[in-house]
Amino acid sequence: MKIVITGDSGFIGSYLTRYLDIQGHSVVGIDINPAKKYEIGYQSVIGDILDETALEKLPNDIDCIIHLAAAHKDFGISEEEYYRTNVDGIRSLVKFASIRKIKKFIFYSTVAVYGNNQPSTETTPPGPINHYGGSKLEAEQVLQLWTNEDASREVVIIRPAVVFGPLNVANIFKLIKQVCDGKFYWVGDGQNIKSIAYVENLVEATGFLLGTIVRGCTVYNYSDEPQFQTRELVALISRLSGKKVSALRIPLSAAMFVAGIFDIFGKITGYDFPITSARIKKFNTSTEHRAGKIRAAGFHPSHTIEEGIRKNIEWYVSNGKHVAMDIESSGE
Repeated sequence: MKIVITGDSGFIGSYLTRYLDIQGHSVVGIDINPAKKYEIGYQSVIGDILDETALEKLPNDIDCIIHLAAAHKDFGISEEEYYRTNVDGIRSLVKFASIRKIKKFIFYSTVAVYGNNQPSTETTPPGPINHYGGSKLEAEQVLQLWTNEDASREVVIIRPAVVFGPLNVANIFKLIKQVCDGKFYWVGDGQNIKSIAYVENLVEATGFLLGTIVRGCTVYNYSDEPQFQTRELVALISRLSGKKVSALRIPLSAAMFVAGIFDIFGKITGYDFPITSARIKKFNTSTEHRAGKIRAAGFHPSHTIEEGIRKNIEWYVSNGKHVAMDIESSGE
């Protein structure tokens, strides 16, 4: 099968292109950034999915589009950019798919579409509380309308929980970094649930859904089991890294007060401080999202969360520290 992957140079995209190539598919990437070439190699186009000229550079015999490219950051993205990239981007792609008569489409959405409606399953009503979740939900609606226009179209929407693994420098990476560097301090009681997804399991799940895709539009959550409380996740990182965690606990109210000061300085300077009220609130909020539907369909992940965390720690120790230093020096 010839598959176009948008956002192929990104974290998930770099895993997915490699996995699908190894599985025997013909992979073509499109991204605004140059792709990270592995030893197997694959064809790629450097360009914006909103640019029709860039899309025209893609081959004619495409069987499926897997759409990963998205705007998603905790800091520095405007409401307009979220909707331009996430909603206008998918409008551009379904127009392209219609012209090229492409029938299969897999879209990476997010559990953020549920907002505070948790614990979630695929039948939980959406209720996004931020522009990321709102723009992804609107993109889903665009894709659903496109599906309804032609009964032969086959669409899967995947809503992953927080994705982690080597090469990623987001939430779980930051937690691993803090524990490994001896700079983790407890805020709150740590009893909130944090659903997470190991990247290799997620791309395997994508391959499974590609092989079982049917007509119409089907939605799947993706998270790994078991569902860890934050305190259990920190304990796992501590055990696997051999780094002890301080028993000192900072009251949530005190941490939020200090974070509020950083919020003010962040607005004045435009600098993304590592301590913000939004990040502390996120750390202490449950994000519980169940993925029983894909398991009931027959998918069984190859890797445990413990294996994923161990690989992430090993990557941080051998490579990730340099990445973290680059991020800190650039102020990202």
